[in-house]
Amino acid sequence: MSYIPSVNIELNTAADFRYIVTENARMVAGSIVNNYNSGHHSFSIIGTYGTGKSSFILALEEDLLSGANRLIKKNVLGPVSGFEFLNIVGDYSSLSTLLASKLGSHNGNAIDALNQYYQSLRKRNKFLIIVVDEFGKVLEHAANNNPEKELYFLQKLSEFVNVPSRNIILLTTLHQNFGSYAYKLNETQRNEWLKVKGRFQEIVFAEPVEQLLYLTTKQLSGQQHISRSENTSLSLLYELGLRSKILSSTFNLKTAELLYPLDPISAVCLTLAVQRYGQNERSLFSFLTAKGQDSLGEFKAAPSLTYNVAKVYDYLTYHFYSAINEMNADSTGWRALSVAIERIEGSNRESTVISECLMVIKTIGLINMFFNGIVLNDDFLITYGENALGIDNVENIIKILLSDKIIRFASYKSQYILFEGTNLDIENELFKAASIVPTPQLSVEEIAPYIKQKAAVATASYYRTGTPRYFEYRVSNEPTITEATGDIDGFIHLVFPLSEIENEVRETSASKAASASIYGYFKNTAAITKHLHEIKKLQYVIDNVAIDDRIAKAELDKQKKYETLLLNEAINSSLTDGANSVSWYFKGEVVVIKSIRDFNKLLSHVCDVIYNQTPIIRNELFNRQKLSSAISLARVNLLDAMLNNPDKESFGIDGFPPEKTVYFTLFRESGIHRLDNNGQWVLGAPTNPELQSLWNASIEFINSSIDKPRKLSELAKILKTAPYKLKQGVIDFWIPIFLFINQQDFALYNGSSFVLNINKEVFELIQKRVNDFSIKAFKVAGVKLEFFKRYRQFLKKDDSVGVSSESLLETVKPFFHFYRGLNSYAKRTRKFDSAYTAKFRDVLSNAQDPAKTFFEDLPAALGYKDLNSEDFIAQYLDLIKNAVRELNSCYDNFIDRIEEKIVTHLGVPYNYEAYKDILESRYESIDPRILTPKTRAFLDRIMAPSETKREFIEKLAIVITDKRLDETKDNDEPLLIHQILHMLSELERYSAIAEIQDSNDDAEAFNFELASNLGKFSKSQTYRLPKNKAKRAEEVMGKISSLLSDDDEFNICVLLKLLNDKVK
Repeated sequence: MSYIPSVNIELNTAADFRYIVTENARMVAGSIVNNYNSGHHSFSIIGTYGTGKSSFILALEEDLLSGANRLIKKNVLGPVSGFEFLNIVGDYSSLSTLLASKLGSHNGNAIDALNQYYQSLRKRNKFLIIVVDEFGKVLEHAANNNPEKELYFLQKLSEFVNVPSRNIILLTTLHQNFGSYAYKLNETQRNEWLKVKGRFQEIVFAEPVEQLLYLTTKQLSGQQHISRSENTSLSLLYELGLRSKILSSTFNLKTAELLYPLDPISAVCLTLAVQRYGQNERSLFSFLTAKGQDSLGEFKAAPSLTYNVAKVYDYLTYHFYSAINEMNADSTGWRALSVAIERIEGSNRESTVISECLMVIKTIGLINMFFNGIVLNDDFLITYGENALGIDNVENIIKILLSDKIIRFASYKSQYILFEGTNLDIENELFKAASIVPTPQLSVEEIAPYIKQKAAVATASYYRTGTPRYFEYRVSNEPTITEATGDIDGFIHLVFPLSEIENEVRETSASKAASASIYGYFKNTAAITKHLHEIKKLQYVIDNVAIDDRIAKAELDKQKKYETLLLNEAINSSLTDGANSVSWYFKGEVVVIKSIRDFNKLLSHVCDVIYNQTPIIRNELFNRQKLSSAISLARVNLLDAMLNNPDKESFGIDGFPPEKTVYFTLFRESGIHRLDNNGQWVLGAPTNPELQSLWNASIEFINSSIDKPRKLSELAKILKTAPYKLKQGVIDFWIPIFLFINQQDFALYNGSSFVLNINKEVFELIQKRVNDFSIKAFKVAGVKLEFFKRYRQFLKKDDSVGVSSESLLETVKPFFHFYRGLNSYAKRTRKFDSAYTAKFRDVLSNAQDPAKTFFEDLPAALGYKDLNSEDFIAQYLDLIKNAVRELNSCYDNFIDRIEEKIVTHLGVPYNYEAYKDILESRYESIDPRILTPKTRAFLDRIMAPSETKREFIEKLAIVITDKRLDETKDNDEPLLIHQILHMLSELERYSAIAEIQDSNDDAEAFNFELASNLGKFSKSQTYRLPKNKAKRAEEVMGKISSLLSDDDEFNICVLLKLLNDKVK
């Protein structure tokens, strides 16, 4: 059966080649299964060219379809009847177009077509696996063509796939990290790109080089004949590779023999190069089977000459010229190698020497480029040169290259490297620096800058609960305690002691305040101190010696980076090597850590102990500290749907927007939203255990608010700390959901104001200012319950219902509406028959807490004093009725008092219609021109039509005071009445004068009223002096005038007194 060097998942099947299941393949398959069962359905399988990603996909398909169970065991993805694969090979095109074409959709709506396809599979209980191979091409197209549109489709596709209840997986394959394709985008687009990236779980597909070589040899036709001397050289090269750690222990000699004449060291170099620079058509297998220039098939081996590293260099520069010359991580190495080759080729040495020098240079250059920390010393070059390069006198070639300053030996890493041109003797300067730079102490200031670890994830805890738990590294010289807040859930304290303080570390870890903290106490720091000292020496030489030597500085920087790497390796290895370099403490107990696995288990154990009430929420869309803009919008949409359609399946959410994914996690899977026995969708306590701890904590919070209100921010704080420590994103969803479901059990307040209805606006305010809101639970029994019943009886409502938010609101709302319906006079006056009425009204006016108002304040206002409660309750209904009656009638009583004064003053009947007609008839003859503006306005109001006495008197009052009658205060009432009566008196005088004028007898009319401080008073009177008596009147006036004095004021008083006596 033939080997296929380039697999096409649409055209090939697993039957076209012999797939060998490797440990890496099993790990990748296991990672897919574990992540799927944790709620992740979308994956990016990342691996370099030629690592077998496509072959793995086909093998996975064959494994699931046939039930072979080599990669995935039966039923681990659920009890399904079978699997369907939708295989797509990526192209420089939109994924929506590729998917729609694959599904045969002609309207171009790929998501709808996919949904229809999935639903058809779902009915048959089949599991759908969508595969997009060469996904990088799709991402390149997306980055170059309308990124926003393409990213939106990727988001919608991942949202569709990631619904936890769906039996569906999306697998994509990439040659590099998802984010690497976004380098051409602007910052905003890159941020959106990374958000979409977060929806795909990345799985590294990294077949070890030795494994790839082994797999490749399995596809070769047969083993080449190797002579005894060739076999001896091959064995020496194989041992050299193991000794130098270029080969791992899994690379066996049999594989090396099958690869011959490619020696094991050059084979590893070639494999790494093909992965780094290759493409599908330039795979490792294609090299092994190719013919032509520099091909393995055309190479003639000899006992001391293999297809060596130098030959690999020639092959790479010929076949991968473009990739090598593009800007990449190895560009500096390739340039240095090119310069070294040019220098030796331009020398005057013999051609044979130049040829041998070139082979050594190429070997040094490639090995330095592809391997870090390899011992590339004389022993290595001599052994490799004599057995692979075919050079007899390798020592001489090394001396020539050293003398020509083409290579030099970097003693700090025991490695020959290419010389880049400096006269500074770096090794000597470092030796001198050792006597100047003191050995450092491991103080925080010294060591902290070199600790690269920022945070660790408690993986097992995350898979179990769905809540990501991040532990931040903290470096100190003595144990400290820090509270975990925000996204940080715990701390890994690395304690580098400056004295013996292990007991103090143990005691600190045992304290309750230490919470989710573990302490690593460093006991053996010699290796760490050594590397830190080397870094300090290098920095000294950089700062004080290699000041203007750019090349020396560059080399010293490389050495410093290398030493920093070694320092981190020393720290990392001491953390988990179990060599007693570090003692780990949690809760005062020593924890033995022998591996990274043990370390990760410890972190998850800490979470299990400290955060033991964490609910299970496997949805990364919102189980995070900060919600994305898309999920923030989904939150608003979900809450709206809950408010508007709580009795509909899925709250009536159509399609598969993000809010539906959240709905399934929080509502459907927990049983909070479910069908009841009558087939109705209802909201209630969870029926499944995942959210039970969260529900119980929230119910307990409500119950704790019976005696006094509690702020919602307190609930948020409880949920943000142990033993729950929820992410803010979950809290943002949970609090409004819980409030809505349990709104019957408490009263909600915004500041001091009672919230009548929980609606969208309230949710928005809670999200912005949660600290402004508080709740108070209902606990109504005994006498308070009796009061509640009397209120219900007054409103003629069922008094047998219990007290809940709904029944309390149903009861109190009419009272508040009643108060708001009162006019200003009724809200202000205190002129009631009962003193309780004003108190009753004032309580309603100042009400903030309905429960307190109706169960405490109103009874107190109506006279309740906890004494004779039975008697008081018996008359409570009558007290309420009386107060309401007085409030309803107080304004009418006010009008009646005004009317009574008017009727008495004018001597007219008490019947409104009667006295209105009388006044209109009496005043119709008054000439408005002789009146003041105010009197004229007053007359207009009297003459204008008015349906009722209320309307009539309100019109008169507004002329007098320029404000509405209901705005009159109690102490202004006498003045108002006096002014109305005074105005009526004026009209009376003008009316009498008008009557005399209408008689047409030329008589002179007089109108007056008199009053004195002795209580004597005459009402307004009018007298006529006929014309025929005018002469006589003049004569009498003359006689009286002759009797008057020179004091005019005295004379007037005498005349008024005389007049007052005459008009009695």
